[in-house]
Amino acid sequence: MTITRRDFLNGTALTIAAGLAPTSVLRAAEAQGPAYPPALTGLRGNHPGTFTLAHSLAREGAKYPGVLARESYDLVVVGGGIGGLAAAWFYQQRFGGNARILILDNHDDFGGHAKRNEFTVRGRTLVTYGGSAEMPPSANDNAAVRALLAGLDLAPRIQARPGDDYARRGLGRAVFFDAEHFGRDQWLAGDPFAALVDARNAGVRPAPEDLGAFLNAAPLPPADRQALQRLAQGETDYLSGMAGEARARYAQSTRYAVFLREKAGLGLPGLRFLRSRSQDAYALDADGITVAQAISIGLPAGAGMAAPAIDPRLGKSPASRLWFPDGNATLARALASKLVPGVAAAQGQEIVGARFDYSKLDREGNPVRIRLNSTAIAIEPDVRITRVTYGWQGNLQRVEAAHVVVAGYDMMVPFILPSLPVPAKAALRACVKAPLVYTKVALDNWRAFDALKTWRIHAPTMAYSDLWLESAPGGKDDPVVLHMLYVPTVPDSGMSARERFRAGRAFLLGTPFEVLERDIRAQLDRMLAAGGFKSARDIQGITVNRWAHGYSYMPSGLAPDDANLQVALEQAGRGVGNIRIAGADTAGSPSVTAAIEQSMRAVGSLNPKT
Repeated sequence: MTITRRDFLNGTALTIAAGLAPTSVLRAAEAQGPAYPPALTGLRGNHPGTFTLAHSLAREGAKYPGVLARESYDLVVVGGGIGGLAAAWFYQQRFGGNARILILDNHDDFGGHAKRNEFTVRGRTLVTYGGSAEMPPSANDNAAVRALLAGLDLAPRIQARPGDDYARRGLGRAVFFDAEHFGRDQWLAGDPFAALVDARNAGVRPAPEDLGAFLNAAPLPPADRQALQRLAQGETDYLSGMAGEARARYAQSTRYAVFLREKAGLGLPGLRFLRSRSQDAYALDADGITVAQAISIGLPAGAGMAAPAIDPRLGKSPASRLWFPDGNATLARALASKLVPGVAAAQGQEIVGARFDYSKLDREGNPVRIRLNSTAIAIEPDVRITRVTYGWQGNLQRVEAAHVVVAGYDMMVPFILPSLPVPAKAALRACVKAPLVYTKVALDNWRAFDALKTWRIHAPTMAYSDLWLESAPGGKDDPVVLHMLYVPTVPDSGMSARERFRAGRAFLLGTPFEVLERDIRAQLDRMLAAGGFKSARDIQGITVNRWAHGYSYMPSGLAPDDANLQVALEQAGRGVGNIRIAGADTAGSPSVTAAIEQSMRAVGSLNPKT
């Protein structure tokens, strides 16, 4: 499922709800709120209906009629992710717990990217994350995060890494080479290159001799084996004679794939072996990140280069850790239960296991109401009030508010808030999110993995490039969740990150669940056949968390126009009147820390009500 230039050209022609009249678009976007969304399987994340209205505005230029306002609030929050929920909580802290707040979200569940997935296998409930999962190491040092955690009575309980549990059972890593890119299908136990990256991030000396034995068995030509071994040893200065300042500029402005090809001497097979090592952190392959970005997550670049130093803007990095079993969905659930008392049977640390009553999220008389399946299409500031129009239950609705915080996808803001200054619109339109897929597979057991003595597999050029078993509660005969990472890329294209993201997004939105499921089963059957795996027998459920708008855009040295983007985003975040723009996009960071911090800033800058 790696996409090509042709896919990109075809994808850009994809139109959602093309030719439909506005009333038809509203009906197409209508969704019925399920009783308990986390337990739904199939296509989740940006599920059907979430983007219909938004695409009608941004792609089709649809015009919707005005309607009369029926409700009024102190605050309307556009976006029910962690940023939006946190904005409502910070608003209560500043303006009082009786403030009337309406939170609008276009999905059938709250939490934004911080979604919770649940499976029931043989009477056991398996809980996992469907999106935003880990916390950066700097989270505890962030004032906004500390204030929020204290208010929610939550303390970080860092989870053990999945591999720790399996390592005690004798399981390790593995790499799967596919015939389409390496000449033959080959399974190799171990992944010493991953161990090398881990060692670099830990500041310890790796063991390159392990990599040498691995490479000698890999389906790679001798020249690439030697080049990879030399790169891993880290003793070659590939930029010899280049002064420090010029060296830094090179690292900040050169694609890692170009460096590997032109300086490290890797051929196409060697490049393919390293291509997807950066996808989990950046949602970009080696051709889409700079040398400096590669170094920051532990990838080697030879002698004379800076040591790995994790960029605090990253949402997921080698230093990030899982705080809760369902990832950052616990934060979203804790916020929802605090904002809407009675929606959950427990609060604080017990929120992880609490059952939620979604019918109580939007009840008349509650100070805070969370209205799902609601897409904002217009925000109109006036002298003292702001009017927000949104689609809900097949109709247009309008509310009035003293304050508005927009905590959704920044790129959509210019379409729903056209009164923004032109420079602000340009900055927000530049925030093209990275697409990615977190697929969760509920397995009846993990006997095949035990037979292969592996818990994590790297498949450099297959659709799902990284797969790993989540922590096992019991033995190999017990149910478990398999995490699968898919990032649609346009490899070796030289495209900008924004072009890649747009192509990947179009490809994802144009691929039905049936095709995604077929390819998931086919890849697992192919990779795990030697362990006796059979998808028809062993898979008990599949949830495809499709994030067409996933990681927030991070400014890069590969895009010269990004030099002043962060300053422009900070200015755009000021909004107009009593409207503020928040969310992780405005921080140029996919980190949950950034989302919370932006919400605190936005609420703190609002003018008092008049």
